[in-house]
Amino acid sequence: MHIPNMKTYKYNREILRGACMRLIFSKRKIKVMGIILGLLFMANFASEYEILKSVPTGFQREYENETSTEYNIKGEFDPVEKLVTIKENISYINTSKATFKSIYLHLYPNAFKEEKTVPFEECDMPLAYPNGFESGYMRIINVKSGNENLKFNVIGIGDSILKIELKEDLKPGEKVHVDIDYMLKIPPSCGRFGYGSDTINLGNWYPIMAVYDEKGWNLDPYFAIGDPFYSHVANYRVEILVPKEYNMAYSGKIIKKEEINGKIRWTMEGKNIRDFALIISDKYKVRETDLDGITVKSYSLEEDYIGLALETAEDSVKIFNSLYGKYPYDQITVAASDFFIGGMEYPNIVFIDKSLYSEERKQTLEYVVAHEVAHQWWYGLVGNNEVKEAWLDEALTEYSTLLYYEKKYGKKAKNAIYEDMIVRYYNAYKNSKNGNTEKVYRSVSEFNNSREYQALVYFKGAIFVENLRKELGDDTFFKILKVYFDKYKYKIAKTDDFLNVCEQISNQNLEHFFKKWIDFEKR
Repeated sequence: MHIPNMKTYKYNREILRGACMRLIFSKRKIKVMGIILGLLFMANFASEYEILKSVPTGFQREYENETSTEYNIKGEFDPVEKLVTIKENISYINTSKATFKSIYLHLYPNAFKEEKTVPFEECDMPLAYPNGFESGYMRIINVKSGNENLKFNVIGIGDSILKIELKEDLKPGEKVHVDIDYMLKIPPSCGRFGYGSDTINLGNWYPIMAVYDEKGWNLDPYFAIGDPFYSHVANYRVEILVPKEYNMAYSGKIIKKEEINGKIRWTMEGKNIRDFALIISDKYKVRETDLDGITVKSYSLEEDYIGLALETAEDSVKIFNSLYGKYPYDQITVAASDFFIGGMEYPNIVFIDKSLYSEERKQTLEYVVAHEVAHQWWYGLVGNNEVKEAWLDEALTEYSTLLYYEKKYGKKAKNAIYEDMIVRYYNAYKNSKNGNTEKVYRSVSEFNNSREYQALVYFKGAIFVENLRKELGDDTFFKILKVYFDKYKYKIAKTDDFLNVCEQISNQNLEHFFKKWIDFEKR
């Protein structure tokens, strides 16, 4: 059922005061309220997707214990044509038990090539493309290993998968180096990948290795719901040449800046991070502070509320450090951007809708920043398959946002937000004629619409975590979160893993509890 005035924003812009339902059910990933964009794929896409899912497997879970991929990316940005020309070198180790004749990478920018595959619902197109649709894409020019050209094919829904045929079989434990030359055309889109009047957003912008696990290669398309991403931690070195009037917010940390023919080459490095994102702007104002050796930065287009974003990020890191375990990186950045969906997390950087930097939306700004910073622990450090088990990071992150309010403002404030926003809107969904399913544990491809996804993944997911806390008591509950974080930091966790930690720490059988709340059965 379509709710009047409900828009798919990643976060409800008036979320804390129960304003405007249109935002409440928002989330592309539905960030805290994500923008979840109904699957608009046609039947002919479905058959192609099934073919991609059938790639064979030969898996060992120990692969998670090491960083097996390194990316070296060198690019030059053309602000007039909105083009980036790039050379990318990938060093990849086969940590499975299978032998690979080919490897696969995601080409997410190609989802923006045609209107039928963009990750936005039709009703959001005027917000995503305020000046009308224009194509964005990635054009692969050449693929090599050493001095030898490699055969490659661009396949999948929206040409979103790159298949590279190797010259020699890649056996378990062996390494391959691949060089990819390509060109990015950035679309006029106010989303993860695109530009608006003030910023150029580069999220999910480069060829990234697909994950190979017990089900084989994960080649899911860029679904228009949730945050349909799944990646291992890797090491990055990224060099971008831009006109000197531009500033950048980025994953990792800056290694050096050097002037070359009137331009600035920025060199960044990120170790053990799950992705790498950038925002480019010639209008940024920056403030920063130090928190126990962590540089916390706030990038804003205006001076107003840059301090609120900085304070919220700093307090969030401090609270989550105490609750879960220390943030292990040197820097974290909150960056205002042309991003109509509310907020989006990437390692060491979060994108925040610039319209939240206002008096009437400052409470929402605080909520969104706290939520996105919490994702540094749940998604960034403890990874999960956000396509198949979206609830796992989102429910913990949504509940972590409540904990931010509890620790900063007290339990009364936390409980007020919990009842007024989460419980209230979950009940509204449950009591509607479309609230006929309660299953939280499922793939994003199995959700019918954005309202269902948000109500179950975010709201019911957070309600489940709250009830788990009540069932086990605070001492056991918070010990579980610390142990879970410590055990799966830099790895991929599954619902099974979270359940096992809960049972081991509590010394209880909790299968019935997980079945009741999220419809998960232990495998």
